[in-house]
Order: sequence, then structure tokens, then C-alpha cells
Amino acid sequence: MDVCHSLIFFVLTLQDGNTGLVSAQLSVYSGIEGENARVKCSFPSYRNRKIFCKEPCEQEDILIETTNATAQRGRYRIDYKDGVFSVTITQLTKSDSGRYRCGAGSSLKQALYEEIEIIVVDAMLDGGPSAEKTIDARTGGNIVVQCNFTQYRYKKYFCKEECEGGDNLVETISKSDQEKGRYRIRYTQIIPTGTLLYVSIKQLTQSDSGWYRCGLGRTSSKDPYQRFRLIITDALTTSPKTTEQPETTKDVILYVSLTLVVLVIVSSLSVLVFCRKRTCKAKSEEPEPHEETQCASAPEAEDDPSQHTYSEIKFVSVGSSHSGFHGDAECVIYSVPQVEASSDEPVLYSTVNNPQ
Repeated sequence: MDVCHSLIFFVLTLQDGNTGLVSAQLSVYSGIEGENARVKCSFPSYRNRKIFCKEPCEQEDILIETTNATAQRGRYRIDYKDGVFSVTITQLTKSDSGRYRCGAGSSLKQALYEEIEIIVVDAMLDGGPSAEKTIDARTGGNIVVQCNFTQYRYKKYFCKEECEGGDNLVETISKSDQEKGRYRIRYTQIIPTGTLLYVSIKQLTQSDSGWYRCGLGRTSSKDPYQRFRLIITDALTTSPKTTEQPETTKDVILYVSLTLVVLVIVSSLSVLVFCRKRTCKAKSEEPEPHEETQCASAPEAEDDPSQHTYSEIKFVSVGSSHSGFHGDAECVIYSVPQVEASSDEPVLYSTVNNPQ
């Protein structure tokens, strides 16, 4: 957890009607986004109620309060010991930057406060020009970089690339903040010695990518400076620094999922085709149903004598008393079916005339 602490001395009385007095010093703390910050407040031990709030510190601005030695509320935690209580803020975000008050007293109106400022930065530079850092950011966002120096110079500057010809983005010779367009520089003195510079760029564009310097004194001399590289990607494009591995994992998961889906579909189709082939084969092997017709029974009738029909032919002499054929004669054919005795089948007759 990288936290930097500096002090700015001033005298301030409350303007909102509160009777409590703010301490005559402003404590400035800085922390890197995503990490934790811890601030400390000192009060007499008889003050038993501890309060931590963000300005303007109305009732709805209280972040955490307790009468106990320790307390936790969301990202905020209070720990009290020997008249000093500390407040820890976890998972810092850019919105955590701002002024706070930590206080002790019987009520919000009667409490004594210390003024605190927290600055959330993207990077802290303190290793000289050789200790370069790379910062990834997205279009439309903002960056804040803290530059630490153990020396003091009258002039402070912020520039891009080699900073030749004194073409600084913004510079200052005073202790107040200096802002120029989208660029800003802020100076804070570290007690007892040293200098902090906070440089920032807002509303980032892709053209902001490149090398930057924050330094003291003159750019063309050997005066101290810090250096960092800024890489800007489109807001809709994933930053390679923070999401390269997650994107790779997502691709693997997607590939495996699609492969499993294809395998399931192919297996289902194979089973369906196999079942349909077996069904068709079983139907083709079934014997055709036997159809009983009269034609099928015809051969049986030929082999069964009881089913035969016989014809008997007799010649009868007509108109003569003699037994020979001297007169007209008729040939009578009797068709007698061979059926059971109970049959009422009629006898069929046919007559053939003998021509003269």
C-alpha cells in the first residue's frame, strides 16, 4: 500500500455555524487507485465518539462513526488506540479524491475536527528518470501522476516528449495550482523537506499517447525530473494491461463451449439416423400379411373329389316305339353337382336336338 502523507499549515474557522474548530494544518494523503489508504487523527482521550465524514460533513456525509475502539462500515474502518484513531479506506477510486474531516465529540456539531485531503493517483514516481513507468488509460478519462523529489526548485513544469525549447504543457512558480486547458500542475511541500508535484490530464484522447516529464527547474539542465509513458486506447477497446489475460480466458471458454455444442448436435444426428435405419430394416423383414381369396382355394377344389361337378348324358328317342334311332331324337344332359345330401342345389338340364 503506497500512501504519501504531507502537511500544509493554515488556520481555518468553520463558516457553516459549527462551533468546533478545525485543526490549523491540512494533512494530504495520496494513494494509488485500486489500493488502500490509511489516515490518522489525534484527539484527547476523553472524546469517545469518533467521526469520519466527507465535506461539507453534514449528517448525510458521515461515512463512519462509532463509540467503540474499532468499527467497520463498507470500505471504511476505524481503529482507535491511545488518543489516536486511524481510518482505512479500501479499494480507492478516483471519486475518493477530495476533502475529509476526522473528528471526535459528543455530537456532529460539537466535535473537534482535523482537515484531511486524499488524492487518488494512477502512479507514483520516485526513482529518478531511469525508473520509468507506463500508464494505460482510455479515451475520455483522466490521469493523475505524483512526482516525488527530495530537492526544491523555484520553477515546476509538466511537458511532453523531450521538452525542448521550453514548450511546456503547464508550469508554475508559485505554491498554488496552475491549470492550462486540459493540463494541471499542483505543488505540495513535504515536511520537513522535499517536494511533491501532482500533474494531471483530463478528457484524454489517443493523441495524448507518448512520453511525459514532470520536473523542477529548467528542462534543458540537469535539474531533477521524473518520466513516464502514457498509452491511450479507445474506450470501446480493451486495455491490454488490465484485460489481456481475461480476454484470452474468454476466448478459450467460448471455443470450448462451441466445440461441445457441435459435438452434441453431431451425436444427436448420428443417433437419430441409426434409429431410423433400424426401424426401416425391421419393417422390411416382416412377412407380408396373408390375403385369403377365392383364387387361393381353387387348387384345393381340384384335389377334392367331393367338390367336383359331374354331367350325365342320355339319349332319348322321341316319336318312335322302337329302340333305335329312326325318328327324331333328343340328347338330354343332366348336370348333377356332387354335394352333401342336405343340399338343395337344383339339377341342370340341357337338350340337344337330332337334326334330320
